Amino acid sequence: MSEQPRNKIWMAVALVAGLQLAALVWMIAGRISLLKSGREMTVEVVPVDPRDLFRGEYVILGYTFSGTGDTSLPDATKRGDRLYATLKAAEGTKWDLVTVTPSYPEKLEPGQAVLSGYASDVWRNSENGRVTGRIRYGIETYFVPEGKGRAIEEMVRDKKIEALLAVSGSGQAAIKALVIDGKRVHEEPLY
Repeated sequence: MSEQPRNKIWMAVALVAGLQLAALVWMIAGRISLLKSGREMTVEVVPVDPRDLFRGEYVILGYTFSGTGDTSLPDATKRGDRLYATLKAAEGTKWDLVTVTPSYPEKLEPGQAVLSGYASDVWRNSENGRVTGRIRYGIETYFVPEGKGRAIEEMVRDKKIEALLAVSGSGQAAIKALVIDGKRVHEEPLY
């Protein structure tokens, strides 16, 4: 094999490796940026299913604004569609769902925030034609240190735990920490 084709192969391999590295750096930088500079929201956590809260070393978290599958969705919503949920601060750490739209809202009232998510389940009610379903925001699971899952599972069940979220201006959310009795525990590392 001559020197020129061999150089082209190595250049192609280097280019592919460089692109993969750039994509990885982009994902890590985005996560670090969100956790460092995203708006902080402490939200009430509710149990999802007491028989299925612990799998391995993570806990499943539910939120009052997530609903149970009866959240009103825009009429043309299909599974996998990106949706924007406008939330309004209520009592304490409770946030109420105001509306769900297919695009980021143009104007927000004071005390409101937007979370971006995907329609995970969509149903059309045969009686009234209303489209309802569930939205996944990417904050439904939280990895915990080995051996801590059962204790956190109990706190979620007893409603003694809250989640501190970091929310970007585009509605992307990440769990920054879990909060027990007003104290941050299990802080998410930036890397």
